[in-house]
Amino acid sequence: MAYAEQTTESASAQAGRGRLLSLDAFRGFDIAAMLLVNMTWNREVFHPQFFHVEWNDKAQGATFTDLVFPWFVFIAGCSIPLSMRSGRGRAQPAWLKVLIALKRAAIIYLLGVLLTVAGSATDRPLVWNDLLSWNILQLIAGAYFCAVLIFLLPRWGQIAAVVGILLAKWATMTVIPFEVVEQAGLVRAPAGHPTGAGTWAHHDGVKRLLHMEHESGVGFALLGWLGMAQQYLPLAACAVIGGWATQIMTGAESTVVRTLRVAGLALGLLVVAFALQWNYDPAGGGLLGRFTAPFSKWTISPAYVLLSAGTGMLLLVAFWLVIDVWKLTTALFLRVWGLNAIALYVGAELFFKVIYSKWQVTHPNGFSGSLAGGVIAWVEHWTGSAAVAGWCFALSWIGLGWLLCWWMHAKKLYIKV
Repeated sequence: MAYAEQTTESASAQAGRGRLLSLDAFRGFDIAAMLLVNMTWNREVFHPQFFHVEWNDKAQGATFTDLVFPWFVFIAGCSIPLSMRSGRGRAQPAWLKVLIALKRAAIIYLLGVLLTVAGSATDRPLVWNDLLSWNILQLIAGAYFCAVLIFLLPRWGQIAAVVGILLAKWATMTVIPFEVVEQAGLVRAPAGHPTGAGTWAHHDGVKRLLHMEHESGVGFALLGWLGMAQQYLPLAACAVIGGWATQIMTGAESTVVRTLRVAGLALGLLVVAFALQWNYDPAGGGLLGRFTAPFSKWTISPAYVLLSAGTGMLLLVAFWLVIDVWKLTTALFLRVWGLNAIALYVGAELFFKVIYSKWQVTHPNGFSGSLAGGVIAWVEHWTGSAAVAGWCFALSWIGLGWLLCWWMHAKKLYIKV
């Protein structure tokens, strides 16, 4: 179970023991961004960067919103080497670290299952294979556990694991022939989409093939569940890269050297990321011909992983310089979110799925609808502006989350897994 931990540590005491306040701030920034983009519904009001690239967009690509989730995985990875080498973690044998990581991953996974069924369990009976569902928290759980296993390897083994995972993912996307997914009946390109090697239909079909969506039965359901390693293993690579960043930042070199090392690694990752998908053609091909694969959150492509890790690393080092090195601010406004990120995310998702989108209220037109829709409709009715209504709805959502986290921080109550 998750537990509530009472603590009276001050920020200065935490920093004195080497705690990266910047990591809490980055986590807070990311969870706030997650809450915000989850509530930007109206595409006529909000900038396209506040929306995911459509899962079946033939060009794929990545927006700010598409990076919020992998940044959270990156941040989770940042904490792994810090916890392993400090306090009790430093003295624990490898088998115990694995057991603790497995317990944490299981709790996060089950919380993910809870969120997955929360909105539908009132409309249909629960079934056993709900436990095999994959969603945000389930993928984070798998990525976190695999990242811990990788961090138990020597550095050369960590590098080999990350490179091997990304190469394997790249191979599944580009080497498995289009004809294989076509014969399995897994091509579902919308009208007007090109099909064939290297197209969106090909990459989507490979994902569905490994997830065993073309088969049925208990055995195939379990195999398909295992097949989602194609998603959480690349995310684990992103987490491991995050851990490398914090290892460099807390090293013994000068601040300038550490900054240059992290920034250099980040820029190197971004160069490779853009090269992998450069000039991607939705009809197939690009700079690397048939081996070109786009930024794609849907498939967790290697280019997308490296883009997420590189941008996450640049953001982290910026937070680190401002907060931990130059001490221009303690960023408490952001850290109150980051210190209770899991509690806020799970609580917000449950509240939305069980209450905000389920409870009925009367809308200005006299008909009943969801509480969430009612808030937007009434604000637009009073102000005459869809933009004001949309922004009021989104900002009030993250504001309520911040107030909850501030209250928990004031009570020194932190929910951990």
